[in-house]
Amino acid sequence: MKTITTTFIASAALIFAGSVFAGPPAGKVKPGKPGADNILEIALNVNGMGFENVDEEVGEFAYLLAAVGCLSENDAATVVGLLTGSDKYTLFAPTNQAFRNLQLTLNDELDLGLEGTSPETTCAVDALLGDGTLFTVLAYHLTEDRRFSNSVFNKNNPKTIDMLAAGSITSFPNLTIMDGAYQMVSPVPSLININASNGVIHVIDTVMLPFNPFAE
Repeated sequence: MKTITTTFIASAALIFAGSVFAGPPAGKVKPGKPGADNILEIALNVNGMGFENVDEEVGEFAYLLAAVGCLSENDAATVVGLLTGSDKYTLFAPTNQAFRNLQLTLNDELDLGLEGTSPETTCAVDALLGDGTLFTVLAYHLTEDRRFSNSVFNKNNPKTIDMLAAGSITSFPNLTIMDGAYQMVSPVPSLININASNGVIHVIDTVMLPFNPFAE
């Protein structure tokens, strides 16, 4: 992982340490007052990590936060700015296992010879798939505005949602999502509709891809 961007994320963790995450709202989802913490603050609190162990595989978002740390300084600053700014966004946040699964797939498809998975392994994405790919993939998990689950999923018909980079996703009434690689993605039921001051977080079980990296 690049030291300068790791330090950048570590500093953010230190700044945001101590804020309280109350958890996702219970019962029927009703868009209401924004939460007290921004998207990055909530991600850090859900992850349960402080700046001193930002490189360790701890918490549910260790791989996601490490992926931001893999970016160039400018790209990392852009992502952190989106997650902490006043503009409203919805983040589809992949779990650690989602990133592990992606790494294992890359290992199998590209015959990389990996002996295991780790947060920092995500840093190899640009070398394997082209410069800028990791930033594009991360931006593909953000969409403009606050979208609670009742705005992500229609009751009767599929719905197309434009993402910040590389196109759109399609949601279905059965509460699944199809990405640009035709993967079927599911939200984690107990971790949706997490209300942030500047948006909403839905935790998902797959790293969404705007394209199939293995298509010939």
